[in-house]
Amino acid sequence: MQVSDLAFRFKLLLLGFLSPLFLCLGFLFSSPYWLGTNDPYQKSDIAVLEITESLPNQKQLKTIANLYTKSDFKKLILVSKEDKSKNLLFGPFEMDLKVKEILISNGIPSSQIMSLVIPASKMGDTDEASKNLLKLAVSDNLGSILLLTREFEKRRVLNIYKKTLTSLPVKVTAYGFPSEISGSNWFLQESGVKEISVEFVRYIYSYIRGIL
Repeated sequence: MQVSDLAFRFKLLLLGFLSPLFLCLGFLFSSPYWLGTNDPYQKSDIAVLEITESLPNQKQLKTIANLYTKSDFKKLILVSKEDKSKNLLFGPFEMDLKVKEILISNGIPSSQIMSLVIPASKMGDTDEASKNLLKLAVSDNLGSILLLTREFEKRRVLNIYKKTLTSLPVKVTAYGFPSEISGSNWFLQESGVKEISVEFVRYIYSYIRGIL
């Protein structure tokens, strides 16, 4: 085999296999910088917290209480997912009750906390939650909504709600809970790798399905 043929085949291998691989790795390692967004949040009529995947931690719930104290929102909606399988150790009712107890103990009146149970959806919990909020925005004539999210899911969640509510004159902003991981150290710990990689896949999936 001539050297020129060998070089040509190596070039094809590089362009056909290694280049896409390096491109995907580049997107993954840079994902923390574009998954989040620095857009400021605004005072709103209601705040929305999804507890469909896992319970928020004590620090996040205390932050929510502080936002309420500062009058950044008037009412809080807790979104949980209906569990027909009955396989979860803590079902939606137990999770919702536990979160309410902590929020009330931190100063949010029970009368200002509303529960919303959504069915499981193939398009994702956030998409289903935003559609339910669309109905609520129409019936209650809401002017603004504040989304309470983790830092690296902020862009995805915000864009989904904006797309669903685009037909209404509703201002949608998001507050991202500060994360203990950053764009420079997320790959050094298991929890960081899981958080970023899972959210990266969710963002790509949402984009491909046309949810974003």
